[in-house]
Amino acid sequence: MKKPAIVNACILCTALLFPAITLKSAESSTDQETIIVPTVAVLPFEVRTRDGKQAGEGKSVSELISIALLENSEVELVERAELDKAMDELQLSVSGLTDKNSQNQLGKITGAKILVTGSIFRSGEKNYLVAKVIGTETSRVVGCSVSSSSDAMEMTEELSEKISAVIEKSASKLLPQKITSPSVREQLAEVKGNNRKVYVHVPENISVAVPDPAAETELKALLLDCGFEIVNEREEADFAVIGEAIAEAAGSYRQFASATARVELSIYAKGKKLLAAGALKETVAGTSYVIAAKDAITQATLGLAVELFPTLKE
Repeated sequence: MKKPAIVNACILCTALLFPAITLKSAESSTDQETIIVPTVAVLPFEVRTRDGKQAGEGKSVSELISIALLENSEVELVERAELDKAMDELQLSVSGLTDKNSQNQLGKITGAKILVTGSIFRSGEKNYLVAKVIGTETSRVVGCSVSSSSDAMEMTEELSEKISAVIEKSASKLLPQKITSPSVREQLAEVKGNNRKVYVHVPENISVAVPDPAAETELKALLLDCGFEIVNEREEADFAVIGEAIAEAAGSYRQFASATARVELSIYAKGKKLLAAGALKETVAGTSYVIAAKDAITQATLGLAVELFPTLKE
């Protein structure tokens, strides 16, 4: 019975003597085992007619495309209710999503890496369906279209096939690169800790035992690398990073298990003055659910660090 206690004591001493080394060794080692899943949000198509006869078709076309993508493509699809809620929260209309910042914000809230939007119009004797496939973080756009004398609803199957082909062929162009700790540190080069003290508390729930919360681990390692000092009591800190990380299974992607994570972070100055806050969703696939969940949380955490940590500059 005494032997485990001695081992635990040795581990504790090692962590106290070499905190930075311990944290850095805990960085994600799954870069080669996980991949970003092309999470897609299909928006209602804009109808361009003078008489308004096709006014109800825009939403119907997008719903049929969503079903086709879900059945025939290896993508994660944002649910319609979640998409509508995000659009309302951002006070966006389909026509207003030409702005790159709006596309990026919608992607952050829903976790969508790719937006599919488009329009329906008639010219001469033909109906046209034109789709834009947009990378929310890369702002890159790939288009495709179909035309026919048939009704627009009858053309959605052909357009869906073209959209699937575009996503598969142009995924590397549309999707962002995986975020890594070194790349984030490079972007935060101007953030100097100068031994200022930070308290970090980000509870994590991935529906399994979590002995090493990925969000806290990444944040502490990054803060140490920036020159901050990590403290165990909020009262001692100059800043506090408070948040929550959750992840859940998102089905399978190819031969992998996938997980969707949402991380929320707030940064407070001493006296509990809020400096910055944000949330980010990521979907990642890996060789197991736990690996995917941890890496999804890591990706979301590092993405938020890039966005929020500049508030820590002196």
